[in-house]
Amino acid sequence: MRKKSDVLKKRNLLVCVDDSEEFMEAINFACNNAEKDKMGLILLHVIEEENFRHWKGVENIMKQEQKDKAKEVLNKYINYVKENFKLEVKSHIKSGEKLEVLLDVIGNKKFSVKYLILGLAMDKAENNRIISSLTGSMRKKLTLPIIIVPGKI
Repeated sequence: MRKKSDVLKKRNLLVCVDDSEEFMEAINFACNNAEKDKMGLILLHVIEEENFRHWKGVENIMKQEQKDKAKEVLNKYINYVKENFKLEVKSHIKSGEKLEVLLDVIGNKKFSVKYLILGLAMDKAENNRIISSLTGSMRKKLTLPIIIVPGKI
């Protein structure tokens, strides 16, 4: 039988990856806390689907380019984490509407997410759409705590 402490060690912090300035604050905060609490780190990159269905060949090329860019961004941050922290890092690329994908991952027990870490843009309100939704109308769908890390702390 598993000990309670063994189960807790498998918990993860989830960080939604992008190339914003506030993301660096969020990932550093997440890494420091994951290291301290002996947790894993999940980096999630969401490719938002574009409504471009005119030519299937062009759509397929665009999707592949987005996936390649997502892999490049994730690899950059995976390398950053591995160079600076002693953590188990997992990464996932998902497609869809960012908020819905985030809620699906949070609700999926296989990811074992304990906390969601989000970066807060201090100067661009449009970057905080996810935070506004999760703390507003979508808060009833949350099943875990959110940690909001202000950019430029």
